[in-house]
Amino acid sequence: MNTSPSKRLMIISERLYRLLLLAYPTEFRWAYRREMVQTFRDCYLAAQHHGQWGVLRFWGLLLYDLVTTAFTEHVRTCIAMLKRLFLNTTDTLLITEGSTALVTQFHLNVAQHSDIGRKRQVNEDSMIALLPEDPQVMAKKGALFVVADGMGGQTAGDVASEMAVNTVRDTYYADENDDVSASLLQAMRQANTAIYQASQSQEPLPEKNKMGTTGVAAVLISDTVHVANVGDSRAYIVRGDQVIQISQDHSLVAQQVREGLLTPNQAREHPDRNMIYRCLGMSADVEVDLFSEVVQEGDLLVLCTDGLSNLVRDEELQEIVQQFGPQESVYHLVDRANEQGGPDNITAIVVRVSLEGSEELQTV
Repeated sequence: MNTSPSKRLMIISERLYRLLLLAYPTEFRWAYRREMVQTFRDCYLAAQHHGQWGVLRFWGLLLYDLVTTAFTEHVRTCIAMLKRLFLNTTDTLLITEGSTALVTQFHLNVAQHSDIGRKRQVNEDSMIALLPEDPQVMAKKGALFVVADGMGGQTAGDVASEMAVNTVRDTYYADENDDVSASLLQAMRQANTAIYQASQSQEPLPEKNKMGTTGVAAVLISDTVHVANVGDSRAYIVRGDQVIQISQDHSLVAQQVREGLLTPNQAREHPDRNMIYRCLGMSADVEVDLFSEVVQEGDLLVLCTDGLSNLVRDEELQEIVQQFGPQESVYHLVDRANEQGGPDNITAIVVRVSLEGSEELQTV
């Protein structure tokens, strides 16, 4: 089938626009390129209705906007770099836009991203990354990261996962207990109670419409990461060429792997790989697994839902997070899962840890 001249011109124009996007800083480009390309398509189609002059006027406005905004973003990037250099040479407490410098033992570079995938109509995943600005809270409670994968249909799964991340956050930081693992355990149990009570209050209450969610939470404090897990969302440490899965999946297939009945490759292709036997909200009580791992210089903490872990192999995950910074990594990971079909929602948090006396915590 022959492509019409206007269609060919649009394809060429879009390719040219994608090349022009290289004028923006890398992190900005990875964060907004999809929305910018889609906006370009819509505006270009609208300009075509006004003929050749409409297209020329559109390109003129676009180039002017691109030059001014790219310049602005490069200035912001340079300012951010100067701030980081300044903050790394001072012992005072500074609060700046987008970053907080704290006298603590590590530097965190954090990015998070969630995508609906290619097949689902609703994104039932939720996530949260919290780096307290108060140095006393940071020293006592650390930085918190939570990922949840809801289940129970369009009207329940997203509610359950959002309740999970918010309840874990609120309960954990409200707990005065100095024992991080105990506080994390209490927060996960409180999330389970909140979701279960909300599910029980629904009318009518058919069993199949009960809502629930997986939940994996990690706290980075001092030189240790503490992890609490229910379900099959995962927490990893990527260290050099090693990918260490900290959490354990509460799925029937994962249990068979641990018992030696299945190999990891067989589990990845197993038709029942998504069946879990433990989650938040399905019963009044829940058993929560707790783990801890000492972090090292250059470690990468990765939290994700099974929409990512089922499709992106460990070696691919390791290669991506080691090659790119956290901001680019989360987009590359999600893109890789979508390239494999994207049958589920996809969520990832990536945290790069530096222990060499840095005093800056930055959320990107």
